[in-house]
Amino acid sequence: MQASAAIVLAAGQGTRMRSRVPKVLHPLAGRPMLTHVLESLAAAGIEHRVVVTGSGADAVEAAFGDVPTVRQEPQLGTADAVRCGLRRIPSGVRHVVVTMGDVPLLPADLFRHLLRQQAEGEATVALLSARVPDPSGYGRVVRDAAGSVSAIVEDRDADDATRGVDEVNVGTYCFEAAWLRANVGSVPASPSGEYYLTDLVAQAAGGGRRVAVVEAPQPELTTGINDRVALAAAERLLRAQISERHMRAGVTIVDPATTWIDAGVEIGQDARIEPGTVLSGATVIAQDAVIGPNAQVRDSRIGPRTVVWSSVVEESEIAEDVHIGPYSHLRPGCRIGPRCRIGNYAELKQATLGAGTQQHHFSYVGDAEVGEDVNIGAGAVTANFDGERKNVTLIGDGAFIGVDTMLRAPITIGPGARTGAGAVVTRDVPPGKTVVGMPARPIEARRRPRDAEAAPPEPPQDRAERAGSVPDRNPQQGGPAEPPDV
Repeated sequence: MQASAAIVLAAGQGTRMRSRVPKVLHPLAGRPMLTHVLESLAAAGIEHRVVVTGSGADAVEAAFGDVPTVRQEPQLGTADAVRCGLRRIPSGVRHVVVTMGDVPLLPADLFRHLLRQQAEGEATVALLSARVPDPSGYGRVVRDAAGSVSAIVEDRDADDATRGVDEVNVGTYCFEAAWLRANVGSVPASPSGEYYLTDLVAQAAGGGRRVAVVEAPQPELTTGINDRVALAAAERLLRAQISERHMRAGVTIVDPATTWIDAGVEIGQDARIEPGTVLSGATVIAQDAVIGPNAQVRDSRIGPRTVVWSSVVEESEIAEDVHIGPYSHLRPGCRIGPRCRIGNYAELKQATLGAGTQQHHFSYVGDAEVGEDVNIGAGAVTANFDGERKNVTLIGDGAFIGVDTMLRAPITIGPGARTGAGAVVTRDVPPGKTVVGMPARPIEARRRPRDAEAAPPEPPQDRAERAGSVPDRNPQQGGPAEPPDV
């Protein structure tokens, strides 16, 4: 197909959203609604995309810094917005799609179909229409006796007969680029002083040019989002599409109605998503993982066969065969090695756990590097904040951290070292050593007599002689006879 471009109109105020945020930046399945429009156009093979901004332009342009934009100042209607957008369209473009930034559900297939109808059907204009049960507020597609489109009449300008038409214009078109450039400036001003793109349809039809129509097979996907109610409806539709796409790719989603999956989430084959689960951001779930029920995973990578049960994982990387939960919380910056076990009500932050390590319930590990096959007992805490800065805890391979141990960072626990239950460890523990108490000391020091100069215990014979009660020796040994039995 010859070179094509798209102009996305995103200059409106969106007053019905009742928001300080520009309408096209409101999130939908984890992304601004304008992102969905741009991605759909790209998927349709449209090489050049330009966004026309106006109200809230600074915020929109900051959010889409890699997309060409042009400002419409002042906002004088859709035809004027297209005129502005054409400034950024390369001269060699043959076909120009015009669409709105608030129609995020339009699929790429519809844009491709529109391009084909305009280009291959030699139409000057191809427009997208839909048949809706309640056309109130929409411009009606008016046809002549032969069924050809003659005009688009806005709802406020329509007579009773025209208002009875259920085919509506949804604001998406494909134009022959040269004709659009030559004629967009000739659109007359409306009584309000604005210039409307719909007038170009009547202009083309009146000039004997062909106007093609593509009727959307799913009208609900063409709806523009004007308020929060429409935003919620679009959210439901889009999330249903996302869930269906994953299920058809081999993912089990037990209850799509209670499962929320953002548009950017990737899920491997034979993964299982249980009810009440939220997968958001740039999350990747590997094959055979089980997430949920009631789990939240955001911007994280979950390895094969890993289970995340009723827990929260944020901005972390989890390896294969890990079991997390229930009610655990992995805050940003965690890296969990293979075969780890993280128990209920355990919390981690900016921590690394080596392969095979177990962190038991009601424990906290923060700003820590933990080796392999370490046992972190229930209630153990890394006291990482000293009131001014966060400090690091290092725990070597095979260490055993007893229940209710408190490790005051910065501190190093050597490989194979152990802490007793309730120990408050304030100094490094050498490899293989065991510390107990509060403050914790090596167990050898705990066993040492208090008086280092104390003499060793006397033999029983010496104690008896000193007491004057030495027994008679055995006669066979040449000593005094034993006293007779009494």
